[in-house]
Amino acid sequence: MDQSFYQQGIAEADAHDYQRAIQSFDQAIAAQPDFTEAYYQRGLARFKLNDLTGAIADYTAAIRLDANHTRFYFARSLTYLNQGDLQAAIADAEQVIRLDANHAGAYNLLGNLWQRKDQIGKAIVHYKKAAELYLSQKDTVSCRRCMAIAQQLKPKSPDQLAQSVAPIEMGEFLQQAITKAQRGDLGGAVEDLDWAIQIDPQDANAYAARGRVLEKMGNTYYASENYQLAARLFAQRGDAVMQQSMLNAVQQIKRPERHYAPAPVSRPKPPVSSGRISPQVQDKLRQLVGYDRRIASDLVEQLKLKNPGMPEDWYWEKAIYDLERDRR
Repeated sequence: MDQSFYQQGIAEADAHDYQRAIQSFDQAIAAQPDFTEAYYQRGLARFKLNDLTGAIADYTAAIRLDANHTRFYFARSLTYLNQGDLQAAIADAEQVIRLDANHAGAYNLLGNLWQRKDQIGKAIVHYKKAAELYLSQKDTVSCRRCMAIAQQLKPKSPDQLAQSVAPIEMGEFLQQAITKAQRGDLGGAVEDLDWAIQIDPQDANAYAARGRVLEKMGNTYYASENYQLAARLFAQRGDAVMQQSMLNAVQQIKRPERHYAPAPVSRPKPPVSSGRISPQVQDKLRQLVGYDRRIASDLVEQLKLKNPGMPEDWYWEKAIYDLERDRR
């Protein structure tokens, strides 16, 4: 009987008769009080009728019954957003990412939420992450939209950049990365450090930390690149001690050849700089992104933010490498 009421409610919701749908879901829940999906669907119907408090109550009930379902947190996050409770919306969107690190929609939503809270640096980072995930999912429309928003939000001057980064506690990213690395989550640590560097491409400590994590992962080539970038930034700050520490770290890394990590021959090769961008390289990257020049350009610009000071062709080769690696 509960399934019959539930299916009736789904049909009524599909017909946009949300009031009747709610009544049917009421009967389904009365017959089976632990009917998780009925709570969720009733929440959607209540949301459509702008009963935000009722929708949140239903999503919360669904979460109590199944705390590992991303749909429930995502729907509640959107409802909190519409209710104006941005902090609660952020908490739920972040929980979605904890459950599914590749949830592009959650990163997109977080970008919107941080934008509403005027924390533009965090908004840009989340929009760009959403764009990367949409691209890997071949959703080029959503990818372009997120990159366009990120570009619009990007500060136009050093003063604007300082203002946008000010609310962000960089130490939070670094400490989180260190904690992840200590418990063995090296990939997660690198991701957090990537975010920190996207927010502040001049953060020498973030490059130094990423170099250490990459070295632990066996990625000696990119570890050395990060150490060198950190040394350059420490030198600009006049910190000779840390500059020398980074140069010593470079010397300690044995680099008989430029490689990313021990891997089968079939894996894509890491970028090798020749100083020029060949037409073949340009065409290959554009082919990988469906010949969308905007996406290709945005990927290169992201890498320039993460790794300033590299030769132009290095960014194109690295973009190709990352796309081929992620699609394997």
